[in-house]
Amino acid sequence: MDTVTALLADLSTAHGADTAIIYHDEPISFAEIDDMGRRAATVLADLGIGAGDRVALWLPNCPAYLALCLGCCRLGALAGAVHTRFRSSEVSDIINRSGAEILVMWPGFREIDFLGLLADADAAALAGLKTLILYDEGQKVDVIPGAVGHCRRLDYNDLIQCAPYADDHASPEAGCNIFTTSGTTKAPKFVLHSQGSISRHARLVAEGFGYSTSNGALLQMMPLCGVFGYTQIMAGLASGQPTVLTASFDPRETVEIAARHNVVNF
Repeated sequence: MDTVTALLADLSTAHGADTAIIYHDEPISFAEIDDMGRRAATVLADLGIGAGDRVALWLPNCPAYLALCLGCCRLGALAGAVHTRFRSSEVSDIINRSGAEILVMWPGFREIDFLGLLADADAAALAGLKTLILYDEGQKVDVIPGAVGHCRRLDYNDLIQCAPYADDHASPEAGCNIFTTSGTTKAPKFVLHSQGSISRHARLVAEGFGYSTSNGALLQMMPLCGVFGYTQIMAGLASGQPTVLTASFDPRETVEIAARHNVVNF
């Protein structure tokens, strides 16, 4: 079946113990990526997410972003990308128009005041949100702004310690990712991508750009919340080669990472 979940299952079977992602110099195997996606599906299903429901991801590049996208695919749900550079009006507009019931965010990332941006957002536009899932890598927050004070507040790192989701509700025709355009008039427009198009495109890009025969790593610097970045990470996975995932770009660190992990594709 031509779905994102089938693609990951095939990769897990063929390359299970091989490194799929390198994050903070730590390898994550293809089998582990598949497992993370299944666990994320359990998290979302337990929160009432099912086919056609929307989950807003306001995250930089990190394994949690990929796991949640895969979890949405497995449930037939839609992951809505919210760029980390968006301001209050853009964030509230996207959440409101997408109909997202869950917002996943990393409040402490790079000292960006995500919670402050939510505090300045239109409370009416955020009224449909039911749950905030907070991701962190050691930066905890205590105060949640009033605009989302009505939401349940949950910790991603606690939630993901669950059993993997056993079922698969994916289909090639089902939408799974919503990206925004940089539209020239009024608010950004939504573009829906299907599982079939993403999985097929991933294989074609991996083959066309020679990722599968590169014998080296791919460096993922483009944001996963943009269609070009998401295309890159999916093609990297489809190639069976490792991808070095970086949450932000730093020139000196990039040179060091490229040398340390035999990066041959950017």
